[in-house]
Amino acid sequence: MDRSRAADIFGTAILDWARGGEDYEIYERDDGYFCEGDGRAAYLGPPRDWFDAERRALRLARGRVLDVGCGAGRVSLELQRRGIEVVGMDASAQVVTAARECGVAEVWHRSIAEVGSELADFDTIVLYGNNLGMLGTPAATRRWFRSWASIAAPDVRMLAVSTSPYFGGAPCITRGYFHLNQQRGEMPGLLRYRYHYQDLVGPWWKWLFVSRGEMATLLRGTGWKVDSIINSSPGDPYVAVLRLDGSVRPRRSDQHL
Repeated sequence: MDRSRAADIFGTAILDWARGGEDYEIYERDDGYFCEGDGRAAYLGPPRDWFDAERRALRLARGRVLDVGCGAGRVSLELQRRGIEVVGMDASAQVVTAARECGVAEVWHRSIAEVGSELADFDTIVLYGNNLGMLGTPAATRRWFRSWASIAAPDVRMLAVSTSPYFGGAPCITRGYFHLNQQRGEMPGLLRYRYHYQDLVGPWWKWLFVSRGEMATLLRGTGWKVDSIINSSPGDPYVAVLRLDGSVRPRRSDQHL
C-alpha cells in the first residue's frame, strides 16, 4: 500500500475524480458497518445537481469569499462564473492541486487552524459539503468558531452546511448508530469512520452532523449565531446563515485552536 496516498485518501480520491476517475469511496464506521459514498458527482457536479438548499443559498455570497474545504472547487468555480472574487482553501495538497487543475484561480493550501488576521479580509465564508462538521467533536468545533469570531470582519456572513442525523440523509448515519452514540454519551450525529478508495484504506476520522436545533446549541457562547436557515426536505443538507453575535465576546483562552 502507498502509505502517503492512504494518509490523504480523500485528497487522492478528489484528484483522481478531477482527472476523470469514476470509482466510489467507501465509508467504514467504527462499529464495522460499510456504506458507499456519492463519488465523483458529489464533488464535481454543476449547480443544477446540487442539493436545493446549497443552490439557493449561494445567492447570499457577497464581497470576497473564502471557500473552506473547497474540494475540487465546485463552489469556487460557480462563484468565479458569477464574477465574485473567491479563494478556495484546503488542508490537502492533492485537493489543492485538483482545484487548480479544475480552474480555481486562487487556492490556499492550509488548514483552518492556520488562518489568521487575513480572515478579516473576507465578507463571506462558505462551508459547503457538510463542512460545518469537519473538526469532528463538538468541543473542537466550538473552539474553532470562537477563534474565528475573534478575527473575522464584524459584518461577515457564513454559509454553513450540515445534515440532520435523524432523517436518513447524513452519510452512513443510521438509526441504530445514532442510538449507539447516545448510549456512549456522544452527540447522535458524531460519525467515526475511515475511507476506503480503490486499494487504499485511510486513517480514522470524526465528522459531526447536527440538526438545526443542535446547531444553535453548539454555537451558543462561541460568538456566532444562526441568522436564518435555508432547507428543503428533512433528509437533505440545509444551510445555516451565520453572523457574529455582538453580545458575545470570545474568551481569550478560546481564541486559538
